[in-house]
Amino acid sequence: MQCKKYDIPENLYYDTNDFWIKVNGDEAVVGMTDYGQSNTGDILYLELSSGGETFKQGDRFGSIESGKWVGNLTAPLSGLVIDNNNEVERNPRKVNADAYGEGWMYRLKLSNPDEVKSLMAAKEYSEWVAQQINSEEEIG
Repeated sequence: MQCKKYDIPENLYYDTNDFWIKVNGDEAVVGMTDYGQSNTGDILYLELSSGGETFKQGDRFGSIESGKWVGNLTAPLSGLVIDNNNEVERNPRKVNADAYGEGWMYRLKLSNPDEVKSLMAAKEYSEWVAQQINSEEEIG
């Protein structure tokens, strides 16, 4: 699925912090969406939380820095970090280059799988992205 020039794979879930989430049973892989990485610009620095740390949905679980801004990464779901992608910490631009592939950030063991219901499907996220783009164009 496409929204403007942005890829939005249909087999993933999304949140309004521009994360994609691939759920497989009680585990999930998390990364930044194509739209999110594009808005962020060239990612210069990533700090990811270590494996073994537990987070609640909405908690800060890392930080990001680009030429445009510095910000926090916010957990889209509650769970235990079972793996993080150390490669994107060493080379953060992998998120820009391959957001849905080598640019993944975390693997989580979900502590509350029902939270997945609070995420958006691809169609909803596509509509949300379109609204964001229209708002940016009106402001710009």
